[in-house]
Amino acid sequence: MTDLILIDGHALAYRAYFGVKTRLLSPEGTLVNGVYGFGRTLLGLIDGSGAQEAAVVFDSPGPTFRRSLYPAYKANRPLPPDDFIPQLPLMADLSRCLGIKVLSESTFEADDLIAAAAVREAERGKSVVIVTPDKDLFQTLGEGDITIMRPTGRDTFARMNASVFRRSFGFEPGYMAEYQALMGDRTDNIPGVSGIGPVTAKGLIRRFGDLESIYGKIQSVKLPLRTRLERDREKAFMSRDLTRLRLDAPVPEDLFLDEPDREGSACFCERNGLKGLANPCRAFSPCAGPGGP
Repeated sequence: MTDLILIDGHALAYRAYFGVKTRLLSPEGTLVNGVYGFGRTLLGLIDGSGAQEAAVVFDSPGPTFRRSLYPAYKANRPLPPDDFIPQLPLMADLSRCLGIKVLSESTFEADDLIAAAAVREAERGKSVVIVTPDKDLFQTLGEGDITIMRPTGRDTFARMNASVFRRSFGFEPGYMAEYQALMGDRTDNIPGVSGIGPVTAKGLIRRFGDLESIYGKIQSVKLPLRTRLERDREKAFMSRDLTRLRLDAPVPEDLFLDEPDREGSACFCERNGLKGLANPCRAFSPCAGPGGP
C-alpha cells in the first residue's frame, strides 16, 4: 500500500515529449504531444499506486542556491527544444485538474522538494514512492518506507529500495552524496575528484565512510590516490554541497488528492485538442483523502 507518490515532473515531461512520436497539435497550433504522453503516464501512475496523497514536482525556472555556490553548475546542459517549454504549464494545469498537487519553489530544485516531502512523510510512518530517473534521490532510501521507481521503458519501471541499494552499492544510502562528490557528475557539471570512478569511490566509502573520515585518515590511503584526494579536497567538499539534497526545502503539509475537476479536465482536453485524454480523465477516480470525496 502506497500512501504518497511523488513524481519528478520535468523528467516525466521529457520522457513524454520524446516518447510520443506523433505530432499532436492543439486547435491553436501548439504542439501537445508531450502533454498527451504526460497525462497518460500520470493517470496510470496515480491509479496504479492507490495513494491518497500525490504531487508532481517541477524545477523552478529561476536560479537555485547551487548556481550561486558554483556558477558552472549544470552549465553544460543543452537548451530544451523550443516547442517543449510551452507544454510545461499545460502539464501542470492538467495535474491540477486531476486534483494532484503541483509543487515548485524558487531557490530549491525539484529533487530537494521531493526529498523533503518523502523523508518527512516516511518519518511519520507513511509508505512513499518516488518516480524519477535521478540517482540523487537515492539519498532518501533508508529513511523509512521509501521506494524509488526508475523508468526503464515506455511504461516499465525498476524499483529501488534500501535493500536493493545496499546490494548494488555496498554502503548505506546516506553516503550517496559522498559517492557522487568523489566521482563528480558530467550531466550536472559537478567536478568531483579527478581520476576517481565508481569502483574507487565505493571502496573509499566502504573503508572510511564520509568525506571527513576519508580526509581524516588520508595518510592511510596509498599513492597516487592520496595525491588526487589531497589535490581536489576543496572540489570534493564543494561537490558534496552540490549533490546533497536539502531536507529543509519548503513543502506544504497538505498533499492529499483533491476531487478531480471533471468539467475542467473536459474543457482542458477540448481546448488543447487532446481527445484521446478526455475519457481517461473523465474515468479517473483516485483514492482521495480528507480533501476529496
